[in-house]
Amino acid sequence: MKNDWRNNQLPPPEGSEDRPDGFISIAILAFAIVAPLIYFGPRLGTVEAWIVDLYHAADRWMAPIREFVLG
Repeated sequence: MKNDWRNNQLPPPEGSEDRPDGFISIAILAFAIVAPLIYFGPRLGTVEAWIVDLYHAADRWMAPIREFVLG
């Protein structure tokens, strides 16, 4: 009687085979985020420097306007 549950298990719920496993979806998401970082890693520093240079150029361009408006 103790081992009866092993022989008479309940069937899986309806539609459970259609849903992806939680671990698989997390693994796919992690791969989608990490893979480009690994592949483009050496070039990311260049892109980051370009964005920072663009910000500094915009800041230098807006500095006289900011001084005129804010005093």
